[in-house]
Amino acid sequence: MKYLMFIVLASIGLNATVYYAKVEPVQKYSIKSAVSGKVLSSLDDMEGRVSNGKVLIHLDDVLNIEDLKNSKENLKTLEKMISITRQNLKNAKKVFDIREKNYSKIKNLKTKSRVEKDNELINSVNSQNQVLALMSNLENLKNQKNDLRYKIVTLKDVISKKSIRVPKEYFIYKLYSRKGGFVGIGAPLVDAYDISRAKLTVFVSKEDYELAKNGVIYINNKPTTYKVDKLWDTADTQNISSYKAEIIIPAPKVFSKLLKVEFRKK
Repeated sequence: MKYLMFIVLASIGLNATVYYAKVEPVQKYSIKSAVSGKVLSSLDDMEGRVSNGKVLIHLDDVLNIEDLKNSKENLKTLEKMISITRQNLKNAKKVFDIREKNYSKIKNLKTKSRVEKDNELINSVNSQNQVLALMSNLENLKNQKNDLRYKIVTLKDVISKKSIRVPKEYFIYKLYSRKGGFVGIGAPLVDAYDISRAKLTVFVSKEDYELAKNGVIYINNKPTTYKVDKLWDTADTQNISSYKAEIIIPAPKVFSKLLKVEFRKK
């Protein structure tokens, strides 16, 4: 009986650091729509395949593209207007400078009548008002230019968000939208996986925490050079008294296999 109990205890001790983990892609990406619009096209046959980097889902952007084209043309016109206004302002300043000097020359002369002095002062003031009006107009044009630039950037951003791509070599797991449909902001579009590497997720016990951190990782009873990539230092909310650990491994030919994971002393 004692011998049998020893075997059971030994068996429990040997299995203390045995965990099982499913081989999963290193990262999952869920792409949701940042804009709303009608689905013009959708490459449905790419579902379950590796991405070639082409547009998977294309939302209606015809009006956005036309608006962008017009906005760029308006920006060019506005820049010409700014250039002309700057030249007008430069000329107006010269006229004001001449008028101001002319008034300064005669304002204290007794040989000049009050009417002549007043007329020259009015000319000077009018020239100054023209300068101020052109300065105000120039500032308004600059503000319009800034607003138009912002609109162009916004339109480019919207257009880019209406052409949904997945990076090359990513596995396209699911497409949610089909041609002719309509998507709103926040609607799911694509689920994709980064299959360049894989990860194993285990929930280690408090007793095995240090082993997971510093020990040797065995996969299916074979020692490896893998290290724990992430180890949470607070207990998991669902797996009580266990600590989540992630191990990054090379991408296998087939995912979702169940592997035996052990942490042993060096």
